Amino acid sequence: AAVERNATVHVVYPPGSQAAGMRIGGMSVLERVLREAARAGATRAVVRLDAQLPVLPALALAVERAAPTAPPPAGAAIVPGDLVAGVRVSDEASRKVAERALLETCRRPHDGVGDRYVIRAMSLRLTRVFCRLGATPNQVTVANVFVGLLACALAQRGTAGSFALAGALMVVQVVLDSSDGEVARLRHMSSRTGMWLDNVSDDVIDNLFVAALGIGLGGPWVALGLAAAAARGSCALMIYRDVARAGKPGDVMAFRWWIDSADQELAERYDTTTSTLTTIRGLGRRDLYVLLWGASCMLGLAPAA
Repeated sequence: AAVERNATVHVVYPPGSQAAGMRIGGMSVLERVLREAARAGATRAVVRLDAQLPVLPALALAVERAAPTAPPPAGAAIVPGDLVAGVRVSDEASRKVAERALLETCRRPHDGVGDRYVIRAMSLRLTRVFCRLGATPNQVTVANVFVGLLACALAQRGTAGSFALAGALMVVQVVLDSSDGEVARLRHMSSRTGMWLDNVSDDVIDNLFVAALGIGLGGPWVALGLAAAAARGSCALMIYRDVARAGKPGDVMAFRWWIDSADQELAERYDTTTSTLTTIRGLGRRDLYVLLWGASCMLGLAPAA
């Protein structure tokens, strides 16, 4: 049901339903329904449930309990309390179906080629585990930073084995890089700090990895690797400057290249059917080039990386 700003929602469960306390994506079904209602603008929720209310953390809306036969408050939007990602939750089987459907919502229309065909298949499985363990997005980001820095340290050693292991770790890193955003969305824990930590750490790791490859290969590759890292770094700084000027500091996806129309949405800007330039830009996204780095190094083709 539509929820208007400053509205009351009436969260309704069928008689005898145990769905409210079932956990999906790291939180109870009721907590998820209430968080989504608050995000839609509700400031008050009246829950009609004939079972015990699950323990709830502090939420952005007031929560009241109603008797099972109580009518909805005047003007309240009716919200099914057992509906998650379009799936009615009633037992363990339906809970698992709802969890899978919820995880699938992490796929984005603007996912790049690497995300769509490789990374999401792995990251969504990890995200399910992270949510069950109660991990926060920033904790996952810190883990992927350590993995990325270890890959850089190995790459600069310059042996076939160190290059291969560095490449494998970069693949792990880019999978974790998708998981932190997925955890943030599923656990309703997105934050400005998390966005900055995620984006800046990616740029630092990418530039260090390029430089480390050059150092590891030696000879003329040292200068090339360092120059490439400096060029990539200057490009990243330009993007951060421009999105800050546009009033969206730290949001690198808000950057518009000269090929972007002012009225294009994010998904449209990465629609590879639009033009050749858009296709080329889409192929230059991090999800794809890090996979190519990793594959090249693991195949003994560090110069190609």
